Amino acid sequence: MDETPQQIPQSEIALLANILALTTRNMTAITTLLAQVTAQMANSRDDTLQSASVGLLDRITGLGHDLELQWDLIQSLDRFCPLLARTPPKRTSLVTEIDISQLPQSH
Repeated sequence: MDETPQQIPQSEIALLANILALTTRNMTAITTLLAQVTAQMANSRDDTLQSASVGLLDRITGLGHDLELQWDLIQSLDRFCPLLARTPPKRTSLVTEIDISQLPQSH
């Protein structure tokens, strides 16, 4: 039995592309919020909160990299996604890593 692939109407592709863009935008916002909360935990005086934040920052950074890849893939659908064409994704770093090689000496 020969099965011929059915073409998906462009309106349905556009709908899926818009849903994907909105979902990814929300995931990016949630991940950014998690990064902010984790940074506040890291600055806490509570040792338990500080130690819990260490592993979370690494995981949030990984999520950020995955979301960047997802945005790149979504960008390829911009011809189907008028919403994405009007409001392209912001490229903001979720976590900024600072390397401190020397701390100031106390007098």
